[in-house]
Amino acid sequence: MNSLPMKLRRRIVEAYERKEGTYFELAQRFGVGEATVYRLLKLQREQGNVRPGAPTGISEEELPELVQLVSELPNATLEQLKEAWVSRTQRELSLSSIVRALRRAGITRQRTTSGRTGPARPARPGARVDAEQRKTRTG
Repeated sequence: MNSLPMKLRRRIVEAYERKEGTYFELAQRFGVGEATVYRLLKLQREQGNVRPGAPTGISEEELPELVQLVSELPNATLEQLKEAWVSRTQRELSLSSIVRALRRAGITRQRTTSGRTGPARPARPGARVDAEQRKTRTG
């Protein structure tokens, strides 16, 4: 998502402050969504300006660095990759940002098995009903 130019952000807020229309009318006039008008006015109220926040996630320019990190830690969990990324870049990041960046880089992750050595526990009676059981129950 690209952020709106500062000039347009200011014009929207100024138009609202001059009572030139409702959120909906201003959104129509400036070619933005009604939620965008709401968010800009909220930014103005809370921060005193309409500057966009710092970008989040991993940019396209940073993807090679993430690929390098994955090659260095091939068996790392997402949480471990996140921690390694934060320690390298000093920028907080969510797990979902890691997942999206991995997907953009074309990296797929294998799920690990649970590591159980013994047989699986039997299910509680009636806890899980398979398709055959449903057919006999319904008719």
